[in-house]
Parts: sequence; C-alpha cells; structure tokens
Amino acid sequence: MAKGPVVGKSTTSRTPTDPIPCERAVCRFVAQGVSRQSVSDAADLPVLLVRWFEGRLHESVGFCLRGCRLYGLEVIDPQGLEGGDPMAARVSFLAEADDRQAVVLQPAAREARAFDAAAMVTVEWRSGVTAPLARPGEFAPRRRARVVDLLYDDVAVTVIRFENDADFIVLASAS
Repeated sequence: MAKGPVVGKSTTSRTPTDPIPCERAVCRFVAQGVSRQSVSDAADLPVLLVRWFEGRLHESVGFCLRGCRLYGLEVIDPQGLEGGDPMAARVSFLAEADDRQAVVLQPAAREARAFDAAAMVTVEWRSGVTAPLARPGEFAPRRRARVVDLLYDDVAVTVIRFENDADFIVLASAS
C-alpha cells in the first residue's frame, strides 16, 4: 500500500503544477493540510462514520421507523467522529419507501452520489446470537433491530442494534 495521501480521480486534464482536485471529504482535509493519519486511519473512516450516524439515530429516532430510509452524509470533521461530536458530519434525508428497492428507484435516491457517503436504514426482525437449537423444528428467537447499511467510496459497513438490548451493537464490514 502506498504511503501518503490518496486523492480523488480527476476527469479533466491538468498541468503538473495544478492542485489535484479531491472528490471526497478525507481528500478535502488532506488538501487543507490535515494528515490522513490523524483520522485514525483512512480505512477506519467508514466504520467511524457508521458508528457516529447510528448513534445519532439512536438518540433521535430510536426504533420508530417504518419501511426504509435513505440518507446522505457529508463528513465535516473526521477527528470528531471518534468522539461522537454531533457536528462531525452533516446528515440529509433523501428518500423513504416501503422497502430497499423502492427507495433506490425514487428520483431523490440519485442525489446520494453527491454526498461523501450514503446510508440506508431499516427496522426489521432479526434473529440474534443464540445457543444452538435444542430440537428439530425449533426456531431461533427473533428480535426487532435497526439495521444501518453505509456505503463510503467502495467500502460497505453494516451496524445492527437490537431494541431489547440497545447497548449491544453488531458491526460488520461488508467489504
């Protein structure tokens, strides 16, 4: 892996003395002189962002969601994400529908490309981590859970928080 800041791709021609344009929030901070290493690590930014966003949802909306919602996120202060600073990122509601496919098909969903990250939020019934089933035909107990899927660049991260044990959070990196 190369050392130093990685910047966004440019589609325009430029001379070697022109500054390299940045397409993402981390790149904008690198261009302003903030080292990427100070964000814990660039690979950790999607994880920090999804944990920050899920925390904001838990404080405000809780588990009272129906269907599926799409949000756009813009990173303002990457260092503030780890500490849970409410001003570390900006959240914009984009679309809502009954299911994931219906949200993606809405015209407002195209606006997600303009943000640093996109997050899809649903509340659904999930089976939790349980002991092995004792007898054939027995089903694992299901619990109500808020699922947050976040896509930042090419990295997808999922956070699941169960309603009956809100302090227990499952974090899974999908890529």
